[in-house]
Amino acid sequence: MNKKELQAIAQAAAKNIKTEDDLNEFRQMLTKITVETALNAELDDHLGFARHEQSDTGNSRNGHSSKTLQTEAGQFELDTPRDRGGSFE
Repeated sequence: MNKKELQAIAQAAAKNIKTEDDLNEFRQMLTKITVETALNAELDDHLGFARHEQSDTGNSRNGHSSKTLQTEAGQFELDTPRDRGGSFE
């Protein structure tokens, strides 16, 4: 993603941000999406294959667990992915 794409997203989001609470909610949502995406990418790397692909390893995705993440802007629930072997941390 380049700077112009990020600016377009920010401009679209800014139309709905009217108060400091709206800004904090948006920041939390963006943090949640970013962290969950990074965790899923790490699990892909850990398992050696992407979601919905076949594997011969015997280990695969096994849903997610909810964790509470505390940030400067407050706390929110994070869905962390799991693997069947329980080796993903």
